[in-house]
Amino acid sequence: MTDPQTNRYDMHRTVLGVLDSHADAWAAVPAMQDYRDALAAIIARVRDAAQTQAIPSQTATVPKKKLREDVRTKAGAMAGAVAAWARSAGKPEVAAAVAMPQRELHRLRDAALAEYSEIVVREARKHLPAPEDDPTTMLGRQGVTAAHVDELDQLDDDFAKALSTPREAIVAASQGTAGIAVAQSEASVLLEEELDPTVDFLAPEQPDFAKAYAAARIIVDRGRGPGEPDPDDGDPG
Repeated sequence: MTDPQTNRYDMHRTVLGVLDSHADAWAAVPAMQDYRDALAAIIARVRDAAQTQAIPSQTATVPKKKLREDVRTKAGAMAGAVAAWARSAGKPEVAAAVAMPQRELHRLRDAALAEYSEIVVREARKHLPAPEDDPTTMLGRQGVTAAHVDELDQLDDDFAKALSTPREAIVAASQGTAGIAVAQSEASVLLEEELDPTVDFLAPEQPDFAKAYAAARIIVDRGRGPGEPDPDDGDPG
C-alpha cells in the first residue's frame, strides 16, 4: 500500500476499534451494527488485497536460477550426445539442429534457453530406439535413454513455467492495488454518508463515544513527524 492508503487503513481500523469498545453507546440503533460489520468487511478486503499486492516477483528468483543452471547443463550434455551420434550416423541435419558452442549456450536468454532445450528433447526423442529394439541402436549407442530425455523434458517444462511467475506476480500486485482503491473508496462513502451522521445524531446522549469516534476519524500521516502538516488535515476520508 502507498503511505496515504496505509494511513487510511489505520484510521479505519481505529474507527472499528472505537465502535467495538463503545458498542453499548449505539446498541439501541440497529443500523449501527450493519455499518460496523460493513466497515469490518472492507478492512478485511483491504488487508487481503494488500497481501496480494505485496507478493514479490523475487520469490521466483532462486528456484529459477537453479532451474536455469540445470536446464543449461543437461540440455548441453544431451545436445552433445545427440550431435555425436548424428555425425556418426550420417545425419548432419540432426547435429546442426542441436549443436551449440558452450559460450553461446551461456549467452542464451531464459526464453531462448527453454526453447533450445525443447529442440534437444524433440530431436533426442525422435532418435531413441523403440522398446523392442536393441538399446544400443540409434541414440542408445551414446547411452541416452528415454528416462534421460523425460528428465530434461520435465526440467524445461518447469523452467518455462517459472519464467511466467514474475509477470503473474505483477498482475496479482496490480489487482491488489486496484482492490485497495475500490475498498477504501467504499469505506469513505460508508463513513461520510452513514456512520458520521449517525454518530452525530447520538452525540448529545453519548458524548464520550462521539468524542472517541471523532478522534479516531483523524488520519495520522505515519510518514511525518510531530508538528509537520498533514496533507489530509480537514479531509477525514
